[in-house]
Amino acid sequence: MTIFNFKSAVLTVVVGGLFSVSAVAGKPNSNTKPYPYNNPVIQHMYTADAAPHVMPDGRVWMATSVDHEEGGNYSTMHEYHTFSSAELTKWTDHGSVLHLDDVIEKENPKVDDWALWAPDLVYRDGKYYLFYPVHILHRQIKNPPSGWPVGKTTYIAVAVADSPDEKFTVIQHKIPMSEGMDPAVFIDDDDQVYMYWSDQYVVDGVVHGVLKYARLKDNMIELAEAPKTLDVGADHFMEAAWMHKRKGRYYFSYHTHYQKPISPQNPDDPERMKSHLDYSWGDSPTGPLAYGGVMNKEIGVGVPTDTLMPKGDVVPWRLTQSNHGGIVEFHGQDYLFYHSSALSSWRQDEFKGPGTWTQRSVSIDSLNYTDGGRVIPVQQTLESVSPVTVKQPFEIDFGTVSFGPKNQIKLAQVELGSGYYYFDATITPADIDGRIEIRLDHANGPLVGTIVLTEQRLKARHGLVDTFVRDAKGTRDVYLIHHPEHKHGSVSLSGARFFAGHPKGL
Repeated sequence: MTIFNFKSAVLTVVVGGLFSVSAVAGKPNSNTKPYPYNNPVIQHMYTADAAPHVMPDGRVWMATSVDHEEGGNYSTMHEYHTFSSAELTKWTDHGSVLHLDDVIEKENPKVDDWALWAPDLVYRDGKYYLFYPVHILHRQIKNPPSGWPVGKTTYIAVAVADSPDEKFTVIQHKIPMSEGMDPAVFIDDDDQVYMYWSDQYVVDGVVHGVLKYARLKDNMIELAEAPKTLDVGADHFMEAAWMHKRKGRYYFSYHTHYQKPISPQNPDDPERMKSHLDYSWGDSPTGPLAYGGVMNKEIGVGVPTDTLMPKGDVVPWRLTQSNHGGIVEFHGQDYLFYHSSALSSWRQDEFKGPGTWTQRSVSIDSLNYTDGGRVIPVQQTLESVSPVTVKQPFEIDFGTVSFGPKNQIKLAQVELGSGYYYFDATITPADIDGRIEIRLDHANGPLVGTIVLTEQRLKARHGLVDTFVRDAKGTRDVYLIHHPEHKHGSVSLSGARFFAGHPKGL
């Protein structure tokens, strides 16, 4: 049995995400034996900062950062991969979809050291948008007034593709007013799109973050307003913004700031600020938010170790401090995507050491709630989650339907099963305006999706419009309600359907 000796590991930290790990960091990935567990779920390369979403093909897709095979610090993060799965345990790597070479032609890392940090990937109106933070260290600027070791610039950019498995093309090199990192894009049930991100600063060697948000314009590459700040109800927000919605409530999760590395002799030191994922919640995506508690404890905390470590000991990657979460609901269960250095620990020396802090790998575990809606801290596991089995058609097709005199369409007793994630239709005539709401049970029932009808949107795909739908489950009466801005004649929807209810194959 391999026993990890905490006293043999020494960790050092520098503010601003510029981490170095003593001799442990330089270890090569010399162990070629297959990784013996299911978590992390990506095991052929190092991945971090997963952004999971159910896409129109019914599969869960995630965009990830890529940590360098030879280690190094966070400045060696130079590309993004996308992965997809039909059941959350078997993942297909669709390859590199954006590389630093696509962002800047000639980099001189001794002067301006560029990196690509935690992204988000969202679908909107037939396109896939990759929101990514550009991180530049100005190596020649030493000890600037900001408190960072060297000069630093961060901002958010956007790339686009017609499919999430294709190379993305940069269409916005810098979103104006987006200074910061870790973008998270959230589309609410009223069709409003928000972007959240972190603008960091340093006080007495501790990295803090200001949570910013703004509505996005319809073009998805500009802010529709000046950024605002959002209070999470606690003073320890640092980075890793993520918003999800459940049963009408908004949950904002984030990585807390922490002051110093974990002591090998006392990893659970109560005086040390912990590297958690915490959450805050409220009734609006723009706040106010109340602090909710811990969503994910420090990496490695509570991992069942009966098959790995002696009783009372902890897993070796417990000494690493990186926590970044993405959350997706998939057929009735919420899942937390996070990362750890477990794979690095295995590939270096079969769990003898903690692995390398900047060689992380995406893991997945279930996210559950109390009856009152509070998050139950995630149980980190080595087994990961069970395969998700879906037994229902990909789509429910209603053919052509027309709005009646009350601008309503009732679809009676629709069998939505374990969930359908999108609705689309082609509108006739193609010059109508207003919005179409999708509600369940009755005309004033729960809103699960909205299609805002703009001239640009209708022209772009010849009247075809779609929307993500949230919590469309069970056998329900569905109401489509048109709220026009101007009077119209008869309005019809052809090819109206719910879809993405069953994952497609590749």
